[in-house]
Amino acid sequence: MAPPPSRPAREAGFTIVEVLAAFVVFGLALAGIMQLFTRGLTDAQLADEYARAVMIAQSRLAAFTAVELVEERNAEGTEDRYRWRVTAAAYDERRETPNADASRDLNLRVRLIRVDSVVAWTAADGRARDVRLATLVLAAKP
Repeated sequence: MAPPPSRPAREAGFTIVEVLAAFVVFGLALAGIMQLFTRGLTDAQLADEYARAVMIAQSRLAAFTAVELVEERNAEGTEDRYRWRVTAAAYDERRETPNADASRDLNLRVRLIRVDSVVAWTAADGRARDVRLATLVLAAKP
């Protein structure tokens, strides 16, 4: 007697539900990776903007203080999408240190001038940003 016909063996493979679940997991992982990549590009662009702003501030500060006679004055302008302003004013220690001795005068033939360089711009993320640099320069008393 011949054995009864058996059911065909089940073929190995994935069901449609398993394939769909794998695609959903893959899609979520890919979305997370793309978000990280986009954030990294945005941060790199912001770092480039800051580097350019610092370079402009440093060059304006150097040009302002490289003259023979530093005097109290202001200058401003634009460079690409960056707005810069350089101001030079007599340095007052009391503004920096509130408990400084106001009566102290060293009878020097020089004075200090504080030079501030500010560069402002609207960043790629739409926020207003700025970089501020300052230095002190010796100048002759008037």
